[in-house]
Parts: sequence; C-alpha cells; structure tokens
Amino acid sequence: MTHAHKFHKFLVPLASVFWVALGVLSPFEAASAQVLRCTDARTGKVTYTDSACDSGTQSREVQPRKSPEELAQERAQGEEAAQRMRERLAAEAAATQQREAQQAREEREARRAQRGTSAADYANSAACANARRALDAVAASVAGSAEDQSARLDTAQRQMELSCLGPEGYARAEAARANRPQVVVVQPPAWPVHPRPPHQPNRADRPYIKGCTSFTCTDSNGKRYPRTGPGSFDGR
Repeated sequence: MTHAHKFHKFLVPLASVFWVALGVLSPFEAASAQVLRCTDARTGKVTYTDSACDSGTQSREVQPRKSPEELAQERAQGEEAAQRMRERLAAEAAATQQREAQQAREEREARRAQRGTSAADYANSAACANARRALDAVAASVAGSAEDQSARLDTAQRQMELSCLGPEGYARAEAARANRPQVVVVQPPAWPVHPRPPHQPNRADRPYIKGCTSFTCTDSNGKRYPRTGPGSFDGR
C-alpha cells in the first residue's frame, strides 16, 4: 500500500467526523426559529414545528426564539469549533504522513543493510573459498581435449559465482551471461598438419603387355595371361 493510499485511508474517517461535528455544531438556521411541541389530544401523537400547532392539539414551547445577539454568539462559537476541528485534522494528517515516510525510510535502510550483509557473508564464506580454489585448479589443468577443458572451466566458474554471490547475485550473473554475444573459438592443432599426397606408382615398375597370340598375351615380366575373359591382363 502506498503512502498516498494510507494517508487517504486515514483522512477519510477523520473528515467524516469533521463534517458530522460541523453539522452538529452549526444548526443556526434551524435553531433561529421558535420550536413548539404539539400533542394530539385524541391519539397522543407528538409533532414538532416552528409555527403554530394544529387545532385540537396541545402546544408547549420547547425552544424559545433566540435573539440576533444569541444567534451571532452561537454562530461564532460554531465557527471557532469548526476551525479547531480543521486544524486538528490537518495536524493529525501531517503527523501520519511524516510517520509513514519515516517508517518507509527505515524499511528501505533495513533492506539495504540486509542485502549488504548477505553479500558480504557469501563472499567471505568457506564455500566461496573452496569454489575459488576449485576454479584455479581446473584452470591450471591441461588434461583432456580443449572442449572438455572448456566445459570444466564453465562448470567451475558457475559454481564459484553461486557460492560467492548467492542465489540472487548468481541469477543476475546468469541473466548478464545470457545477454552477451556468443563467441566460438576454434583451437588450432598442437602441431602442423600436412595433407598426405596421393600414391603415384612408378610407371616403369608396372608390367605391360609385350605381345599377344590368338589366345594369350605376355607382359614385360614374361607372365602369360588369357587374351580375353577371366584372368586376362585387362581384367585384373
């Protein structure tokens, strides 16, 4: 609930009291006339009027007509009472607003102090110290592939942030990490890699056909092959 709502909630009942009191304290126009009590002789019904009673009723003066001096005095007294009521309402409303503002400042300072204390406790905790040492150990390690090392570093870094920043700080770090652009780094190989040339056999070492008859062929090494069909020189 905001301070304006609290102030309005406090002021509305007081204002109602003020206007009721003002109505009670200022009945000058109604009280300026004479008031008669009229009693019906047959039914006993009682009515009040500022003029003459009806015929057949008994009349009795309840409120005598007031003089202009008395009316002026009562009007002045009523205005003074209304002014005192307005001043009282204004003072109480100002005091309430000041009290609410002071309470809001104290609550903000308490929350700020609590956040500072929690952050300091997380940063100086044993869990934070252990997570820092684990991150240093992973960073100094060279075991495994580059992808495995990157994954271990990321896990150790996140654990250190959770231990040293607390859940709220870790959530903020995760949100900032998600908004950063992703950079992919390709690690070069540890040694130069040269492509292996394709095998090129020496033509001088390969046998070739020197001559053929109607049924066989002979290569340069003296080996005979059928001229056609399975086992021929071309079908090897």
